[in-house]
Amino acid sequence: MAQHSSAAQPAATQERGVLARVAGAVLLGSALEWYDYFLYGTAAALVFNEVFFPSSSPTMSLLLSLATFGVGFVARPVGAIVFGHIGDKFGRKPALIAALMLMGVSTTLMAFIPSHATIGIAAPAILVLLRLVQGAGAGAEYSGAAIFGVEYAPDHRRGVYGAIGAAGAYAGLVLSSAAVLLTTALTTDAQFLAWGWRLPFMASIVLIGLGMWMRLRLEETPAFEETVVEAEAGNEVVEAAERSPLTTLLKTQWRNILLVMGMVAAPLALSYVYQVYALAFMKDAGHSDEVGTTSLVVAGFAVTITAPLAGLASDRWGRRPVLLAGAVFAAAYAYPFFWLAGSDNALVAILAVGIAQGGSVGIMFGVQGVILAELFATETRYSGAAFSREVGAVVFGGLAPFISVGLSSAAGGASWPVGLYVIGLATITFVAGFLAPETRHRALNALDLAKNPVTTTAARDGENGLEVAAR
Repeated sequence: MAQHSSAAQPAATQERGVLARVAGAVLLGSALEWYDYFLYGTAAALVFNEVFFPSSSPTMSLLLSLATFGVGFVARPVGAIVFGHIGDKFGRKPALIAALMLMGVSTTLMAFIPSHATIGIAAPAILVLLRLVQGAGAGAEYSGAAIFGVEYAPDHRRGVYGAIGAAGAYAGLVLSSAAVLLTTALTTDAQFLAWGWRLPFMASIVLIGLGMWMRLRLEETPAFEETVVEAEAGNEVVEAAERSPLTTLLKTQWRNILLVMGMVAAPLALSYVYQVYALAFMKDAGHSDEVGTTSLVVAGFAVTITAPLAGLASDRWGRRPVLLAGAVFAAAYAYPFFWLAGSDNALVAILAVGIAQGGSVGIMFGVQGVILAELFATETRYSGAAFSREVGAVVFGGLAPFISVGLSSAAGGASWPVGLYVIGLATITFVAGFLAPETRHRALNALDLAKNPVTTTAARDGENGLEVAAR
């Protein structure tokens, strides 16, 4: 007994070390990658309208700038399809590394685009092109990071590990906002507009190098490796394996795709309403750019705390109750947010954004990662999670700041239509979450064992000739 205990202890210690490295790599990698994506949103609200879209109408300039923010979402399903296929066929690790490289290079190149005053219409055209490339990389990042964490996690901690990617994404918001805040503090308004905004974009290349180093040190997930071993042991080529993961998904798991699209509606859209549109709203209310950027730093810290707590709660009480609670809070806070963010008190406005992100968005994002992983079979998990989430991002997320500005402008600058918009998004997520199955007690490979049509992997016992079929 003593020998067994002493042998088990190093194994347990080694497993904890692996899990710690996985958690660290997912957290840091997501933070560095989403630094790029969120940095663009901040610049679109504060700078790009003047640098790339000068107009006699400030509202039109802002609308055009925010429209380019939405353009990135058009490419996200494309990235989800391409990198999802890579992730399901060749491994989660190569897909995540490729996505990280794509985002890092495109973001760094944005720093070197001449202004509209220098090269005319070519400037916004180049910006849109790089934004499309950036969006393609983003289409694989969140879902891939969540899957990586969940497939490594112990069964009773899948919610927590699925939330690490969400915490990492908002750590990226903290980094990008802090970078902008530091740059604005060290430059005058004229200097920031002329060249200062470019510095945080240039810094992306250094951060991406660090993220690459972290991810290259990781091994492939056990769940993916198990599917490869089973396929090789069975020595069979089945029809489902010959099809692309996306084709299999659309034929067998279309209902889960629709459910995911609904469940991500509120967290995706409200994330950008409270990051991008809120900056323009607070600026119109008389607050400085520094106040708006500081609010994003506070919001980022809030989500890095509430997202893991939501994942922990989902491990104890289930995925659906946590998601539904976040949707209810989002709807209830819709109007109080605009009252508080429009306050003359800068501290109140900053806290308003922090509560909006940490309370509603953080709770829903915190449970989203594990739901994405548990709703799809292993062989199509990356494609299913990424594709369904990113189609939802196009439908609900990308145009959220643009829609918010349009609704407010149509109402003479009033915020009440945007409040209705927020409530509508929260309702969609609530209904989808209510209709979704509870997956907390489901084995991660449950759909692998019960999928239909039957895809049997046979493994033969060489000693007794027993055939074990996993259906």
